[in-house]
Amino acid sequence: MRFSLKGAGALALAVTPVVSPVVSALDVSVSGFIRQEMAYSISNDQNPFLRGSALVDGEIPNTTGGPAFYKKDFDYDNDWNLMATRAEIDFEIQISNNWSAFVKLRGYYSADVFDNVSVIEGTNEPNHFKVDNHGQCATVLEICDDDYMVDLPSFYLDYSKGPLWVRIGNQQIAWGESIFFRVMDVPNGLDLRRHSFLDFASEEYADERVSSPAIRVSYNINSEWEIEAFAQMFQPTILPQTGTPYALVNSPFHIRNDVGFDKVDDNINVGIRLRGQLGDLGVQFMAMSRHNPEPAFKWGVGGQTGFMPGFETQPFRVTNFPGASGAPNSGTYGAQDWLSVAGLSGLDGVEALNVLGHDFAWVGGTLSAPVSAGGFGLTGPDFVSSVDDAKLTLDGFFTLLEDIEADLVPTYSEENVFGFGVNYIFYAEPDTFMDQLVVRFEATYTPDKRWTNNLSRDLIEEDEWVTGLAIEKYQKFSRRFPATFMVFQWMHKSQSDMLGRHLRNLGAQGVQRKATGGEENHGWDAIAFAVQQPFPNLIWRADLSILYDFNGSYLIQPGVRYKPSGEWTVEVFANFLDSKDNAGTMAPLDWGDEVTARLTYQF
Repeated sequence: MRFSLKGAGALALAVTPVVSPVVSALDVSVSGFIRQEMAYSISNDQNPFLRGSALVDGEIPNTTGGPAFYKKDFDYDNDWNLMATRAEIDFEIQISNNWSAFVKLRGYYSADVFDNVSVIEGTNEPNHFKVDNHGQCATVLEICDDDYMVDLPSFYLDYSKGPLWVRIGNQQIAWGESIFFRVMDVPNGLDLRRHSFLDFASEEYADERVSSPAIRVSYNINSEWEIEAFAQMFQPTILPQTGTPYALVNSPFHIRNDVGFDKVDDNINVGIRLRGQLGDLGVQFMAMSRHNPEPAFKWGVGGQTGFMPGFETQPFRVTNFPGASGAPNSGTYGAQDWLSVAGLSGLDGVEALNVLGHDFAWVGGTLSAPVSAGGFGLTGPDFVSSVDDAKLTLDGFFTLLEDIEADLVPTYSEENVFGFGVNYIFYAEPDTFMDQLVVRFEATYTPDKRWTNNLSRDLIEEDEWVTGLAIEKYQKFSRRFPATFMVFQWMHKSQSDMLGRHLRNLGAQGVQRKATGGEENHGWDAIAFAVQQPFPNLIWRADLSILYDFNGSYLIQPGVRYKPSGEWTVEVFANFLDSKDNAGTMAPLDWGDEVTARLTYQF
């Protein structure tokens, strides 16, 4: 849809006071779509991070010999993971020969088809979108409530003249191309509130990257070299909210964005990139100074008063005592529950107990006090060193406290990221596999990067290398069918996995074993493969994306797209996930086998 606003000089002056002379017409193109999105569970499992932990329920043994623990079952056996309506409207505005603007208005409504225990006893309406970042919403140009959000993911002005290009306003900055992996794609974090990581892989995080106000400048030095720089307001990655279908944090643990983000909400990330050609070889170099958008978590202070002297200074709150946030009996209860959820979360539950003793005087005093004085009589640099020791100690605490909840405070550490990349196109005999084969390699180095350290105040700090290799090819296998698009990718990370969890604490398996360290200090590796095959007349398209993590987990996503006209599109794809144990990247999501359907009307 295209229309002109004649005699709009006053409007142009109001919107773009820097444009001179004021134009007499604005050329505006309007397009958009409305889409129904539905994800139906084909798994017999439910998200284990919900209902106060579905990993453990019913009667739980108490290794102290005291009464058994009983964990109330909040399992509602949901069939639908997602039932949502999305609408987007794009405005492309040509102001003058040099100035243009783009505005994307996005609205998203999530229907209440998913039941879960909430913060108010007896209710089951999850909070999908409220995040204590900017008021109650995640980004500065967003309004939201429990079940809807409306935002402006794009709202910017472009200026171009000769070799200079400038973009000012709310925007995404995408510096990488990847179906699963992000190497040089470091400027923006991800918003995972809508469908987590489980959207169409081929869309390359286009809907997930978090936009933020920025100034971005590019200058073509000559026909072969371009330099680009940006300054952007810091905006963190937004995890699925606790208590929602795709939650990645156990529901008794509440993320305190109002504490963690408030410390960095005025910070600016800056970056620079140089791209060019050395003959047939494309090269790029980048450097960025930022706060890491992926949070590292620490225990918060519980603040529950009146339970017992000094109790308010340590992290936990008793759910059956006034001052708790969650519903009674919805907390973590017993060593088996504690250790199982910790392992699935990428933590070592044994070391997390030691952390509590070191970081909080009330816990440390109770652990080290003589048994005759009501303590546990534990000494040494580490209070417990084995799963069996931790079980006995934890069950002693839970016998004393019963169900507990706690706050997690996110930390967004300062870091510098340096990267380079090369790409090359091979040419050979036409229609052979090597002809027009695109090969790309990217690598980044982050010194003194920081990660969650079993929720300790002292984060893990190490240098990290991330590398990625991608091979892309359009190949025509049949005269009747359009060319097939294929891409193969490999990623290596020296210290963490794809979810940003440090390898040191991966692999803990409930009450069976402590953390094994993922691949035992050999780093993390994964490969991905994707193929798209359009059919004649381009009405049908078949898709397949596969991610395999060498730690023993995978995601397989087959899909089909049907587009009978320019206005209507029907997409159906499935996600099949599995992980052999908690060392795998997909372990927190391997409950989530589902079929997603998207019905879109474009205008």
